Amino acid sequence: MADKLLKKENLGKLIESVLGKGGRFIAPSTDARQVVFKAVAKAEDLASDYILARNSYKEFLFPQTEVVAEFTVGKDGVDLRGTDVNPKDTVIFGSRPCEAASLSALRAVFTWDFIDEFYTKREDKTVVLTVACTKGDEACFCTTVGLSPETKDGSDVYLKETESGDYIIEAVTDKGKAFVEKHAAVFEDGSATAKPLFIPAKIEGIDLDKIKERLAKTENYADPVWGELTKKCIGCGACTFVCPTCHCFDITDEGTAFEGERRKNWDSCQYENFTLHASGHNPRDFQHKRWRNRFMCKFNYYPNKFSSKGCVGCGRCIRVCPVRLDITEVMEAMSK
Repeated sequence: MADKLLKKENLGKLIESVLGKGGRFIAPSTDARQVVFKAVAKAEDLASDYILARNSYKEFLFPQTEVVAEFTVGKDGVDLRGTDVNPKDTVIFGSRPCEAASLSALRAVFTWDFIDEFYTKREDKTVVLTVACTKGDEACFCTTVGLSPETKDGSDVYLKETESGDYIIEAVTDKGKAFVEKHAAVFEDGSATAKPLFIPAKIEGIDLDKIKERLAKTENYADPVWGELTKKCIGCGACTFVCPTCHCFDITDEGTAFEGERRKNWDSCQYENFTLHASGHNPRDFQHKRWRNRFMCKFNYYPNKFSSKGCVGCGRCIRVCPVRLDITEVMEAMSK
């Protein structure tokens, strides 16, 4: 059976087709000398030589800030009006398999005890076109957490690049199949050989079962090893903002004494005031306790509560950390 191909010369036509039908096309593009996910209008805007975009595309499903309600204060009280979300059809192109796998983690959180339509409506209108990895670096560790460049979880359409720059496509979900049919004019039948995939070596010293077992024991919660391993953390929060599975947010009222907006804003467990009580007490009063919480979330709280992964091994937190605090080194130490 012939492969379905997206020829490189048809990539621009695909973008035009998506935009022409009222959608938006999100893809890795070079901005300020960094490759980031952003809205693009033509094929020339796409970055071609990258390992992973600097940011996660989660911000197009879970915006950094958004209005969830508006309010007016009058003599008879407060009039609070909810805001509806009406997202555009969105195509995410160039996601890596590790990042695509993060979608189930986000959806698990936003549908856990309450259906957060500000997230679910956006994801429902989004089609993820994943491009398998043909290159990587020392920060990639997807195989260590049970994923690989061949993982198709979270992908609607899975693409493999060929030597000529074309893409072999596989529609994975019903949403992906409907997308291929909707834009059938830009896809062709044909045969091609895919480039070899980059498979990161599994870090042998890491045992996820041992980590989970150790973290589950409350006597290890106050282990001095946390301070030793993470004492160089400066609490900047960069790791949480680039992580595709981190999802913490705060809700604030902004405006005047008479009217304003209730906004949902990204937050970070690495900030000192994240757990600060009104009384002034802070149960995570030192930075290593805040870093410990993030690690516990990834490898203990999350696996216990949900079937999806709290860490997908993309390595973004390693690349962006200004003091080079490597999560895999902590994973190794916790495996011993």
